[in-house]
Amino acid sequence: MSQPSDKRKHARIESSLVCNIATATGVFDAVVANLSKGGAAIIAGLGVAEVGETVTLMLEREEGLVTLSLTGNVVRKEEQDQRGLYGVEFEPLPPDEEAQLGMLLQLLLTATGQGRRAHPRVATRVEVTCRTESIFRGWVSDLSKGGLAIKSVRDVVVGSSIDVSFGVRGLRSLVEVSGQVVSNQQVEGGYRLGVNFVPLTAMEQAQVARTLDLLLDIALPDGEVVEDDE
Repeated sequence: MSQPSDKRKHARIESSLVCNIATATGVFDAVVANLSKGGAAIIAGLGVAEVGETVTLMLEREEGLVTLSLTGNVVRKEEQDQRGLYGVEFEPLPPDEEAQLGMLLQLLLTATGQGRRAHPRVATRVEVTCRTESIFRGWVSDLSKGGLAIKSVRDVVVGSSIDVSFGVRGLRSLVEVSGQVVSNQQVEGGYRLGVNFVPLTAMEQAQVARTLDLLLDIALPDGEVVEDDE
């Protein structure tokens, strides 16, 4: 099974964070639809910016605990519900601002998910092995502390139990979780399976949380040692 195309270097976390976007013509209200170490998707007015334009995102979270101004380039613009959806790619950040962005991503991980979801989803592309009545391969398209979505050519009945295992760069061992298929949507090239985890053990919860940190690039890989300057 070939890997879906995704040129993004960093996984993205969904968000509804209110922010401001500054352009050459003014400062506008906006909402961060998703955020990563490398960029963001911003919802704002249709005429706010154009592809190729440099903009600055002004973000704040937890009463000033995180205050960031991130400069980037608009690399994509789409119309969505009479608003503009802008894809912004950040310019390289100095270490202190990168650390602040990492803290903001960590805060978003602890927030409530969109809609009725208890946990925010992290969009990614990870190959997985699935076990129902048979064994098949698929790709995780998003992961949260409460479940995941899998794209596969296999049609699985809603209500089926499923075991999922996968590896992530930076983890020494496989992530192994069990869940129940709660949705099945036919999409181009196969099916999108929504899976809710069965109650996880404390170790499994820690492993999923560690995986999310690694996907968002806000954690050191297992076994990596930071040298002391002294």
